[in-house]
Amino acid sequence: MTFAPAPRLVAVAVAALVLLAGSWTAQAADPASARAAAGAAARVVLSGSGGHPSAVIYPQQDLPLNFSHRRHLELGAQCRLCHDPVASSVASTDRNLPGHTECGICHLIGTPGAAKGFPPAACETCHSRFEDGDAEPPVPASLSFPPARITFSHKLHLDGGVPCLKCHAGVVDATLATREHLPPMSTCLGCHDGARAPSECTTCHLQGEGGLLQTFVGQADRLEPRGRFRPDNHADVLWGTRHAAAARLATESCSSCHSVQVCLDCHDAKTPPEGLHPGDWIMTHGLEAGRRSLDCRACHDETSFCQDCHAQAAVTQETFPGLAGDPPGQQRFHPVGWRGELGEIAGPEHHSHTARRSLQTCDACHEQSSCLDCHSFINPHPRSWADAPAGWRFGQGEGRVCLQCHRPGDAAILGMVP
Repeated sequence: MTFAPAPRLVAVAVAALVLLAGSWTAQAADPASARAAAGAAARVVLSGSGGHPSAVIYPQQDLPLNFSHRRHLELGAQCRLCHDPVASSVASTDRNLPGHTECGICHLIGTPGAAKGFPPAACETCHSRFEDGDAEPPVPASLSFPPARITFSHKLHLDGGVPCLKCHAGVVDATLATREHLPPMSTCLGCHDGARAPSECTTCHLQGEGGLLQTFVGQADRLEPRGRFRPDNHADVLWGTRHAAAARLATESCSSCHSVQVCLDCHDAKTPPEGLHPGDWIMTHGLEAGRRSLDCRACHDETSFCQDCHAQAAVTQETFPGLAGDPPGQQRFHPVGWRGELGEIAGPEHHSHTARRSLQTCDACHEQSSCLDCHSFINPHPRSWADAPAGWRFGQGEGRVCLQCHRPGDAAILGMVP
C-alpha cells in the first residue's frame, strides 16, 4: 500500500517536520523543560467551566484508538495540523477527525520500514481493535463518533478569534480526547451572555415546530433543565408545584420549550395532572396545608374534596377530638391535646395555634359556627386582648370571624368592625 499526501498538505507537512525536529531536539536535551514549554504554549485556563457534557447533547462514543493529544502537543503539533477541516466547518454534523491523509504527514503510512521508523506507522500504532485480525493488512474497527445535537459553526468561532482550547479545555493533558473534552453549557455561557454573543436558547439548541426547542433530540433522550443555571430542576419530584418561581424569574426561558397551551392544559384542567404531587403526598399534605405554602383551592374544592377523601380513609370530623374511645374502624385525625381542657394552658398541639395561623385549614371540615359549640361559654381571647391596639385583627380576616360570636353593634367590638 502506498501513500501520497495531497498537494494542499505539503506546506503543512514541511512546517510540521520543522516543529517536530526542534521540539524533539529540545526534549532530548531537557525532556522536563520541553514538556513544560509545550504545555505552557498550549494550555488555556478557563475559569468557571465546571460540569460535564450532557449525554443528550453529546451521545456516547466508541473510539478504539491508541492516541495521545498530550504527546503530539509536546512534540509541537498544532490543532489545525490534524483538524484542518474545522476552518471551513459550519455544522456540528461535519466530521472533522483526521484520517490517513492528515496522519500521513508525519507517519509515513505504507512506506517500507515505516512500522519500525519514527514516528512508527504500523496499524496497531493507532488502532487498538480490529474487526478481522487475520486479514492482511488487518481491518481496524470502525469509530462511533455521533455528531453533537446542537447548531454549531467552527468557522464562525475561529473567525471570531476563539482559540480551540477555550472550548476544548483539558486536551493538552489528555491521552485520547473524548466527549469529556467537548464544551459543557457553562463554557458556552461564558461568551453567550447576550452581550458578547446571543443568549437565546435557539442559538445553539435544535428547533422543532413553531420555533420551540426539540426536547426529544434522540430516540429516547430528553433534553430538560437540571437546575444548574436557574432554579428549574425538572427532575425535582416537586417541580409541578415549584415551577412558578422559575417561571416568574425567566418566562422567556420557559417559552423556549413550552407553548401557552401547555400551561392551560394544567391550570385550566378540571382535574390536576397525574404526578403533580409526590408519592407520599397523602402522608405529608397536612403539613403543607397547615403552612399554607400551597393554594390547594387552585385545583380542589376544599370542602367536598377533603371531606370525601377523609371519609374514605375513615378519618372524619365525627371522631373529633380523636380520643382513645373512638368507635371501631375510625381513625384519629387530631392529635392528643387538640381540644384541651377548660382552664388549662394551651399546649403545643392545641387547636388554637392552627386556628390563628390558618383558619382556612379548619374550614375544610368545619363550619365556623361549630366554634360556638365551645366558645359560646369559653372565652377564646387572652387576658390582654382588649388592651392591645387592633389586637383583634390578628389572623381574624378583618372582623368576619368576630361576627361568628359577636353581633353587629356589640359594645365589645363597637368601632372595630368596619
